[in-house]
Amino acid sequence: MNRSSTVSTHYRDKIIKQDTVNLSLPHGRRVGQPGHEIALQYLKRRMGEIGLEYFLDYDYSLPYTALDPTSGKKIEFTNLAGLVHGINRTAMPVLIGAHYDSAIDAPCSDDNAVSLALLLHAAEILMKNTPRRNVILTFFDAEEVPFFQTENMGSIRFYRDHCRGLDFACVIILDMIGHDFQVGIPLVDMLLPSLRKLLFVLGSESHSQLPSIVEKAGSGTRQLRILPTLNRYIGDMSDHHVFRIGGQPYLFLSKGRGRHSHQSEDGIDWINFSRVRKILDFLLEIVRLLDKAPMNRGRRTINPYEFELRMIRRSIGWSFPLLLRCIGFRKRSLHTRGDLDALAGKLSNLIKL
Repeated sequence: MNRSSTVSTHYRDKIIKQDTVNLSLPHGRRVGQPGHEIALQYLKRRMGEIGLEYFLDYDYSLPYTALDPTSGKKIEFTNLAGLVHGINRTAMPVLIGAHYDSAIDAPCSDDNAVSLALLLHAAEILMKNTPRRNVILTFFDAEEVPFFQTENMGSIRFYRDHCRGLDFACVIILDMIGHDFQVGIPLVDMLLPSLRKLLFVLGSESHSQLPSIVEKAGSGTRQLRILPTLNRYIGDMSDHHVFRIGGQPYLFLSKGRGRHSHQSEDGIDWINFSRVRKILDFLLEIVRLLDKAPMNRGRRTINPYEFELRMIRRSIGWSFPLLLRCIGFRKRSLHTRGDLDALAGKLSNLIKL
């Protein structure tokens, strides 16, 4: 049974939408602006209502001070972290995270309010269905420019300040999950509407057991099509960066950038909540499968091209040859990592993920 099946679909949709609306502040959540503090306090209150334990002894807040790279002034930042205690507290934990700051002074529902809402509801479900492993829920500050991949970035500070000597079974990061994917090529989007269901999953190559976990978790998703791909094809778009550098197993879930990303139009009306609910199911199934997997410390990176090819064929289906033809790709089928490299190169020139 899926962990979220014990909660009604109506309730799931209602609570995720309510949190997304409440976090989609008209003037955004940009660092240094009033909405940033409003979002911070809202998240802390919701974490308390859900009953998450403190990651540290005293509070959900993990504050730090750093210099603004543009002004040189000191800024107070705050990461948030809560804990769902697992049955086996000595097992390597799972970390699930998303950033709460916004890139611009606009609602930024897709980037990243809806991911925050999904994590809050995932925490609520996990509190009622005790996992085997501890699950750490994190809400990172300062992911957006000008802090992105600087020493002030929230996830980098969290990892360096609080994760020394800690091995994770897996780190799962969510960013821009709410919109329906579009290639951005009018003919392709018109002929292949099923591509709207795509969810990109990066990082399966970071541990030998992750491909089978992603494949099993994605096997029952009808309204969601899981498309795993190597991180190097797209790059470190979000908070998984520091965990990847640190050698931790990780998965990054995203729809990629859409036509309203970092625009004032990134509002609540752009979010497909029925699809977000399917991403919640997928996420919870990954956590359930991670509970069953040993995820031993003797981890090794792999080249899972056969897994990627299977998932591409499953996700895109009969229309895959048509897609290749529409984007002007020379081959009509894929068989090797070289084929995938060539396709990734072609798509990178056409699509901004």
